[in-house]
Amino acid sequence: MQEKKKGFPEEGEIVVCMVRKIQRTTVFVQLEEYEHKEGIIHISEISPGRIRTIRDFVKEGKKIICKVLRKNERYGNLDLSLRRVTTGQKLNKLREIKLEDKCKKIIESVSKQLKLDPIKIYKDIEAKLTEDLETVGQIFQEIADGEDILPGMNFDKKVSELLEETIKARLKPQEIKNIRDLELSCPTSDGIESIKKTLKKAIELAKKKEYNVKINYVSAPKYNITITASEPRELEMQTEEILEAIKTEIEKENGHFDVHKPKK
Repeated sequence: MQEKKKGFPEEGEIVVCMVRKIQRTTVFVQLEEYEHKEGIIHISEISPGRIRTIRDFVKEGKKIICKVLRKNERYGNLDLSLRRVTTGQKLNKLREIKLEDKCKKIIESVSKQLKLDPIKIYKDIEAKLTEDLETVGQIFQEIADGEDILPGMNFDKKVSELLEETIKARLKPQEIKNIRDLELSCPTSDGIESIKKTLKKAIELAKKKEYNVKINYVSAPKYNITITASEPRELEMQTEEILEAIKTEIEKENGHFDVHKPKK
């Protein structure tokens, strides 16, 4: 239903690839989202550290998620990296793929019920894409989150109503949150600086992992932390990782750490 993109991906873009061929020091892949585009991954971009055999990390016929390092449009060359894709980028790309698949099924369901062409509906929605909403998945997710987008897209009323009903029934709201109250104290002479350093490192870790984390000062020694994610398992993993990082860092500074859920 969704046509492949023409042209070249941008440098730094995260792309889905199918492994076509593996040689001793190079992996050859086909880009899944782009028309007639292939790329190569040098052994140095497979994984950090020494690699004995590439086949320990990739296999022919399997899909992998890569980062575009360089492109040469004149010769049609794309240099890709597997090791430079962060956990956050990989999760985001997998969510994007999963969401697009759900959107296709929603459109197919609506088309079947109304006896319409699903490809036409999909292309009509694609025609409404903007800089802020670059994919059909993003549009559908906004609708699932309660945004009133469809009326402005000038669809037939029956199509619009059934699309909205089906989207809200099949897509979950995009974000769920964990909120925790923290108590941080440090009895040393530069205790305030130690706490600031601890929280700064936690924020740096969150940015590196591409986690959505906010920390607010309440009143000494109380702080409030909010972690936002799209999947419950992912949210719990991120919460545990960030809280453990704060605990470890403040204890290095001979400080005290306590955490609990906010009282309702």
